[in-house]
Amino acid sequence: MNIGVLIKSSGSKALNFSEEHKGLLENALPDVDVTIYDNPKSFKENLKDKDIILVWNFNSNWFKKAPNLKWIATPSAGTDYMNLKIPEHILFTNSSFHGEIMAETVLGVMLGFTRGLFWINKYQDEFHWPRKEYDNIARTLRGTHLVILGYGHIGNHIAKVAKPFGVKIIGIKRTLIEKPNFFDKTDKIITIENLNLVLPKTDHLVIVLPRNKSTDNIINRERLALLPKTAYIYNIGRGNAIEEDALIEVLNHNKISGAYLDVFQNEPLEKDSPLRKCPNIFITPHSSAIAPNYLDLFIKEFVEKYKKWIYS
Repeated sequence: MNIGVLIKSSGSKALNFSEEHKGLLENALPDVDVTIYDNPKSFKENLKDKDIILVWNFNSNWFKKAPNLKWIATPSAGTDYMNLKIPEHILFTNSSFHGEIMAETVLGVMLGFTRGLFWINKYQDEFHWPRKEYDNIARTLRGTHLVILGYGHIGNHIAKVAKPFGVKIIGIKRTLIEKPNFFDKTDKIITIENLNLVLPKTDHLVIVLPRNKSTDNIINRERLALLPKTAYIYNIGRGNAIEEDALIEVLNHNKISGAYLDVFQNEPLEKDSPLRKCPNIFITPHSSAIAPNYLDLFIKEFVEKYKKWIYS
């Protein structure tokens, strides 16, 4: 099998497919021949003999250059970046390995907020010894209510990492599933229709939703108003899920305790965005899944899929 790879990123070394990754893939699958391309021009000029391609994006005009193409695989968790109509005879797969990394990011931010670490770091130069102020900020995770909106692979990883800290978990899906075996009797899986009922008792709302019309502004002004003042919001899915103007308002008026945003309505986030000046906000540049082993995990998952595909 001939595999062509165009996985390049100017923003992160971890997102560039290297010769080491090529070696990992070829060692795991002796029947494949992997070619890495540095730019779209050379990639599309050499699609003729490719059976499989590993890419971030693909141009619909390139299909005619790839008569033997059988499979398009992307490391991305979402499918919104691959906005094209794929012929029925070509398999398309996105990836689900990201939860292992993103769960650590979310837990780190949860602890940073809850234990007052972000607050103390931001204002450490303003106080000689801010013990009294810190006493009014720091809380614990144990006993708090963690609501995960979009309980898929990533949401399950987050719940599994957070559970040992004694949180009470509610996972929200469009269709019901059985509770994971690490849930206790206080934890639940519910459907999206019940979201408004749980928001008033939510301490940590983690949003892990794909981008589509049904998720546009799903956390809108009305739902933000249902959250208690003690609540924190974390968005690591797609930026369309939150009504940003309404979030800016509730943060500026201290109607919730804080927000962590890794994704935004527009990316990169504008330099003059009002979000940057909101109190108690923590912002990262769509990087919650970034780690040195990002593509190692992608290759591991791809190899498993390949073996099932080739022998099915």
